[in-house]
Amino acid sequence: MTMTTAPTQQAHDPGHDGAPRMGRLGTWKVWLMTTSVFTVFAAVFFGSSAPFAIPRVEDECGMRPPDVRFTSSSADVEQFLAACGTVGRDAYGNMLLADVFYPAVFALFLASSLTLVFRQMQAHRRWFMLVWLPVIGAGFDYLENGLAWRALATFPRPVATTAVLGLASAAKTTIFWLAGVTLLAAVATLVIRRLFGNDQDASPSVGP
Repeated sequence: MTMTTAPTQQAHDPGHDGAPRMGRLGTWKVWLMTTSVFTVFAAVFFGSSAPFAIPRVEDECGMRPPDVRFTSSSADVEQFLAACGTVGRDAYGNMLLADVFYPAVFALFLASSLTLVFRQMQAHRRWFMLVWLPVIGAGFDYLENGLAWRALATFPRPVATTAVLGLASAAKTTIFWLAGVTLLAAVATLVIRRLFGNDQDASPSVGP
């Protein structure tokens, strides 16, 4: 007699689809934590008068720092540092110190959000590769910060590496925007599925 066994169906675990190293980011607990940290950090960094905040630098220097522009030329960076004066350059140095943490905080928030939404969508594994977009963006952000530090440390002597700062800024901004648009599109898709999808499993069963 031949014995046959029924095929077993492997449970779908989106956490192992395409981004196993990021799988733990896609939980509500981690998302709430990263969102809380990012919200507080961004509120202080972008909207307060703290010594390391961007508004303090703008007040002292009379213009936006290169870090919050889409791109900057070497002349733009030198003009900014000259306009800052000693007090403004000290404020900019404080801002760069705080900016050591911001790229990681922002990248973790975006990566956690993307992973969580993709899990909820039960998305195909290839979509989880997009979770790496914020990490790449953070890499360019740190490159930008390093070049800004070098320009500040050598001022008023110009350095050749300042020419690359604008490219790093543009790459950072573009990739972060791409990650943000991806997140918004994924959330919209999830909401549409929840509102208008046919949930056949929810149909009442007829008993004997």
